[in-house]
Amino acid sequence: MLFIESKSLDYAVDGRTRTSLLESLQEQGFMPLIRSARLHLYETALAGTEHARALEGALAARADAEAEAPYVRGDLFCVEDYAHFLLFGDEPGEGVRAGIVYESGTADPLEKLDAFCRSVRESLAASRLSSNSGGLGAANGDGASTGATGAVAFTAVTSEWEQRAARVSDSFQRFAADATATPAGARGEMVEGWLRSSGMLEDTQARGYLRRLSEAHREGRAATLNIGVEGVPDALLNRLAEVGLLKREILVSCRKDGRALFRLPSPDAFSVLSGSNAVCNECGAAIADERAEEVTVPTSLTATLLQDGAWLATHLRSVISNLGVPDRQIVARPNAGGDGEVRLMANVCGEAFLFLLHDGDWTTAQARRALDEHAKIESAHLVLVATGKIQEDARARLREHARRRTQGGRELELILVEGMDAVAAALQPVFERVSADALAEELWELDTSLGVSAGQLLAARFRLRHRPGALRDLAASVAASMSGSL
Repeated sequence: MLFIESKSLDYAVDGRTRTSLLESLQEQGFMPLIRSARLHLYETALAGTEHARALEGALAARADAEAEAPYVRGDLFCVEDYAHFLLFGDEPGEGVRAGIVYESGTADPLEKLDAFCRSVRESLAASRLSSNSGGLGAANGDGASTGATGAVAFTAVTSEWEQRAARVSDSFQRFAADATATPAGARGEMVEGWLRSSGMLEDTQARGYLRRLSEAHREGRAATLNIGVEGVPDALLNRLAEVGLLKREILVSCRKDGRALFRLPSPDAFSVLSGSNAVCNECGAAIADERAEEVTVPTSLTATLLQDGAWLATHLRSVISNLGVPDRQIVARPNAGGDGEVRLMANVCGEAFLFLLHDGDWTTAQARRALDEHAKIESAHLVLVATGKIQEDARARLREHARRRTQGGRELELILVEGMDAVAAALQPVFERVSADALAEELWELDTSLGVSAGQLLAARFRLRHRPGALRDLAASVAASMSGSL
């Protein structure tokens, strides 16, 4: 998945200064992709490098003079595992936009962007001096004027780079505001923060054992609170106890009829009670003579997590974060009904993804409630996740809803996932596609100069870096799409 960060500088740059700026950046090690490709084209056309720059200057002057699209609208700079871009605005107040395209594994992307912005600013200052000494007789967009000698009196670059805010959908902002305002949402965030450090309920065996134990505890079967312990490794039980999901207690039972009397927090507490004159209220025997055994008991936190499905939100948040989405762009809140359903929303490159999770099977009735929930929130991507199965009737109802919305002009991408282990594989290609679309939208101004989609070019570059066979897959995908359009 690719990410974009950018900054803007409120300073207009004329056409000749743009070319000089690119030359200065190249001297600093930032190779401009579009300009290099153009120069190579001119060199090929002229059968040599002697007049390539003169041809570039003539074409640039003609494009700028005839008020066509500017000769230099920006450029791309590919560096190791990331890429920079530079865009020049042509309307008043647009200025310069510099950015970085990177992957989740790229080290210190914001620092790299800051360094690039400093280089642009320094190169811009050098380019202004170069253009001024060359007698450029055109005013720049920041208040420069032409003097009597034909030289340009440039104004200094006094503005500073400003960070551009990430795109956030309205539906995500509303969802986040509601989650923050509700007590349930605040409690859910605290629980998720605690559980993120343990992650124990992501273990299927641990979760199953805790469910059985909680049911026995809830039904008052105190004598069977060790149910299932035989099949659970001691290491797992110890880990559950360490993170506060289980606790050990002493169960005291009547030796005569086996009825449970009470539980004590520790053997020491039982020793203190045994040393007293306490007697069993069932048979009258001394407490010291009754049966005492250690049992495993679920904590109140365990009951809370299993009841409102907070562990689901925690698990999904971890998956989405591992795919590269910043944690601040993920918001979860439990269902007020406490039926094990969880609602979560993620802002992925400006696109809102609504996740509805259920610990168990999705039935038709639950699918109907999910559609009601989606109607309130309105997102272009709806993801339903079940730890169990999605019943066929529910699946058909959900797909029909997506089809009707699409026919009505409101696109809805429906993603159905069975099993938490399948979530990452289902989401990764979708997130990659959304990020590639966002990149294409960010860089569309360079498409004409480059001759292809700048966003698609960078997205393909990053794919090819990791997968040698990606080029073959890309060619097959393009061929299939072209044959389908004939």
